[in-house]
Amino acid sequence: MSTYNEKLNNLFSRWIERSELNNEPREQNEGNIIFTKDGLLEKNDPAIDVEKEWHNASKRVLFIIKDQPTEWSDDLRLWLKDVENEKPKNRENKEHNRALKSRFMFNLASILYGLTHNAPSLDTVRDSFEQVKHCFNTMPFALVECKKQGGKSSIADGVLHTYIKRYGDLLREEIEILQPNMIVCTNPIIYDFVQNLFVGELTSLEKHNSICINLKRKVLIFCSYHPSAWNVNVYEGVMDHYRAFLKSDYASLF
Repeated sequence: MSTYNEKLNNLFSRWIERSELNNEPREQNEGNIIFTKDGLLEKNDPAIDVEKEWHNASKRVLFIIKDQPTEWSDDLRLWLKDVENEKPKNRENKEHNRALKSRFMFNLASILYGLTHNAPSLDTVRDSFEQVKHCFNTMPFALVECKKQGGKSSIADGVLHTYIKRYGDLLREEIEILQPNMIVCTNPIIYDFVQNLFVGELTSLEKHNSICINLKRKVLIFCSYHPSAWNVNVYEGVMDHYRAFLKSDYASLF
């Protein structure tokens, strides 16, 4: 049986081929198509078999973000894992990622912790920082970029919409390979795309339009602020709706 990464790497090869046909941007030095690989984030602890843990997990959380703000190829699956002979700067960045030094990483870790620990308050999460960090560095989760081509620090909604339209069938295949049962969409366009993958299968909660429930497949879909957003409560933007689900009659069906 193929592993998750084997299936993803096969998908990425086809995605790169189509990107070449569409004349997507190339790296300046190497000339290769700029492409971000993603999926299950490897842990720095070699004893943790992420693929096995993901397969056996009762809660499989997938974060879908917009694009990586770099103009070179990268593999998000290694954002937390040191590898041999890497540049000191890369190793330093990974140390910061594991320590939740950035707002982006802290928000990802907090949401992951909240979704897997029945939505404690934000104050509780902040008081439990070491537990949140431990969860982030040991529990399997997936991170997927909609736009595999690197970009700048922000991306216009029109560009994101065009890219999803161009490669949406491949993005759908990536989600199907990973088989998450909690999908956190970090943009309304992404939320609309994921909802459209399950047309006719979704149930909503009254007064909570940022969560959809797929009873048939036992999947929850959230619309979240982007993890790097300023001046918003990214954590509560997901947990408010998750708590409503936990209090609903639907929760007993999962």
